[in-house]
Amino acid sequence: MTQRATSWRVITGAPCAGKSTVIDELGRLGYCVVVESVREYIESEIEKGRLLEEIRADGKSFQRGLIPRKIEIEETLDPDSLVFFDRAMPDSLTYFRSVGLDPEEILPLCRARKYAQIFLLDRLPIQIDNVRNEDEETATQLEAQLEADYRLLGYEVIRVPLMPVQERVQFILREII
Repeated sequence: MTQRATSWRVITGAPCAGKSTVIDELGRLGYCVVVESVREYIESEIEKGRLLEEIRADGKSFQRGLIPRKIEIEETLDPDSLVFFDRAMPDSLTYFRSVGLDPEEILPLCRARKYAQIFLLDRLPIQIDNVRNEDEETATQLEAQLEADYRLLGYEVIRVPLMPVQERVQFILREII
């Protein structure tokens, strides 16, 4: 599979890092954004009456089931357009590991696109909601693994410190190359 360079930027980080809030603000400012597939999927299933525990009961099937949606999203976007992703395909490497799947299974998909920049948001304290079920220790491990996985793929990871959302967005926009 040939790697395709893109103008896409990834906003990533552990649960409760403020990714969705930053993405929402970028969207409000008129930038093209892609919301997190996982959150979108879980919220749609909850609207159908399913419980979070039921949705996440089989972690392996859950993680594998997200991959086709991520591929579909990426295939519909112009690689030359500035797009901000709330997570991207390489995040799946970390989440595959977290449920005991072999990340090699999806490594070619993670290398199919070359994202322009990766922004990893420092996280806030965990707040459980209708989608999150991770604790502080798990969030810390996920954050470290996300950074390691993006670096494994050859990316420079730009850390975005804790600050008000508008300042985080301005930090990201100033870093765009």
